Amino acid sequence: MSCRKDGSAEIPASGGDFCARIVDMRTRWLVAALLLCTVLAALEWWAVENFIFWKYVWFDLPMHFLGGLALGVLAVGIINTRNVRYFILSLLLAFVGWEVFEYVFGVPREANYAFDTSIDIVMDTLGALVAYTVAARTIWKKA
Repeated sequence: MSCRKDGSAEIPASGGDFCARIVDMRTRWLVAALLLCTVLAALEWWAVENFIFWKYVWFDLPMHFLGGLALGVLAVGIINTRNVRYFILSLLLAFVGWEVFEYVFGVPREANYAFDTSIDIVMDTLGALVAYTVAARTIWKKA
């Protein structure tokens, strides 16, 4: 196994702390993404079982924020880019894909579907930006 320090030189995994730090950083972000996805899935199940989305229409907003945060944390662990445009644009594809999924599979739509969809995508993006900001101020600042 080898690891690239600056994108060009390969360093043997057994030859230094750099590879261990990279693997450890990514592992922590991936575990955090798994935990966030578990919380999101549990909340989704609970909300559907108890009709929370229909009783409290605002409940969709924190769910989309949490979903964007979870995907943002996952993206930090996988793609590990500091380019905010690439980071957000790649995640926007996932966010729009989710909205297409909801539309195609007939998730109940409200009269203001376009507005609701745009707010969902904004909340997803805000969650992803929180993940990006935390990464930029912590692990990417040190690297």
